[in-house]
Formats: sequence, structure tokens, C-alpha cells
Amino acid sequence: MRRVISFLVILTLFTNCKSHQEAKSPKETVEAYLAATNRFDFEAAKELLIPTKENQLTLETLKKMKKSLPHNQKKRFLNKEKKAVYYEKEITDSTAKIIVSLDQNTVTPFEFNLKKTNETWLIESIIQLQ
Repeated sequence: MRRVISFLVILTLFTNCKSHQEAKSPKETVEAYLAATNRFDFEAAKELLIPTKENQLTLETLKKMKKSLPHNQKKRFLNKEKKAVYYEKEITDSTAKIIVSLDQNTVTPFEFNLKKTNETWLIESIIQLQ
């Protein structure tokens, strides 16, 4: 539950208007995913994920959160990406690790593990770093 809450908090701090088609690098893929989830555009977010059970569970959790939020609180998710710090930890021809955190140390950073599939970067897993 702590992971879910932390994940939801970090999502409130990010948004960006990049589409899946524009996501050409691992970093852009992560930015596009965070933008999609903050707009509650789960179809766009799903396109950026490798379909694993854990990734599907994450999207289902976010869908439930959307339903439980009052409409006026959903707007606070928009335009928060400017405080994000993206660190490209490891990038090879077929895998990448991107660390996402804030300027302030209020939220634990997350590691996005990506895999290149058919010339497209997709998120394989999202791990909360301790």
C-alpha cells in the first residue's frame, strides 16, 4: 500500500503533453507515460507499457484512484512536471534505466526499466527506490 500511495503522489507531480508517437528515447517514453497517467489517459499509458501483470495492476489502481477523486481535485495533476529530475542511469541498445525524482527530497525516486521492442522503447517495470 505504501508503494501505491508513493506512486500516486509522484504522479501528482508530473505531466507533459507528449504522445506515444513522439516518445523516441527512453526518457521521452517515461515523460509520455507520466503525462498520460496524470491526464488519466490510461489507453495512452498502456501503449507505453510492456503488458505484465504488475503493469496491468498499476493501471487498474490508477483507474480506481481516478474514480475516487472529486472532479475539482483532478486538475491538480496537470502541469507539475517542471520539478521532475530525470537521470538516465543506464542505456544500451535494448535496455534502459531512468530514475525520476523531484528537486525536493519529499518523494522517494522511482526507477523505470525500459526495453526496446520493435524499435520502440516500452516500460518493463517501475520500482520505487528506498
